[in-house]
Amino acid sequence: MKIIDNKKDYYDYLASIYGIDELVVYNRRGSVTLNSDKVLPHGMEYYFSNRILFQDKPLSDKHYWNLRSIAKQREAKDVKHKYGKTWKEGDIYHFILEVGYTHYRFEVERWIDEGKCKCAHVNSTLIDTMKDVQQRYSDIPMCIIPCQAQYWRWSQDERWEEINNMMVHRVENPILSGTFIPKLVSPTDIWQNLYEYLSSLRDKPFIDTRSDVQKLESAGFDKKTSFRNVK
Repeated sequence: MKIIDNKKDYYDYLASIYGIDELVVYNRRGSVTLNSDKVLPHGMEYYFSNRILFQDKPLSDKHYWNLRSIAKQREAKDVKHKYGKTWKEGDIYHFILEVGYTHYRFEVERWIDEGKCKCAHVNSTLIDTMKDVQQRYSDIPMCIIPCQAQYWRWSQDERWEEINNMMVHRVENPILSGTFIPKLVSPTDIWQNLYEYLSSLRDKPFIDTRSDVQKLESAGFDKKTSFRNVK
């Protein structure tokens, strides 16, 4: 795979190992750098920033049915506990990293210590990996999708829906090396998912939707003169 960009990401080095396939090109120009210790695009700071943010607050006690953490709910559903038991929980945020036909679903929990606002605690979890997804969010090879995630205790169903408002936006072609993601997703997986997706685009059949007249005109015929009844 050939990558076109003026920035480097943590999986780029694999080009020197796998070689460069000139027929499979990832045009990553216009990529967006995400870095946990620097200014981030609006909406991304709650996923990646290590700084204390305006909405950060101390942990609170929550009953099972009030938990927003999918990780905590999954863990608690198989454990016997008293009806009044509570769990400590901070603010919970979810997003999907879409890489080709693979979705990496993440949960981020943020909180600060009571009366000690020197730093933010950020706990990042890869909830699960969904391969061979049939419906992608974006036509861009790699994209971060901010989501609202819900978990239903009794049916154990989950719903992940893209957040669609003016405050949070997708990030297309993100540069991930300055985030926690390289610790949870291997560079080989990113590379292979991108390569598979970009290769599949080359295999899609071309469907010619032009009319017969448009096809003839593209071949050099003039509709006004080429088909006259010349005697």
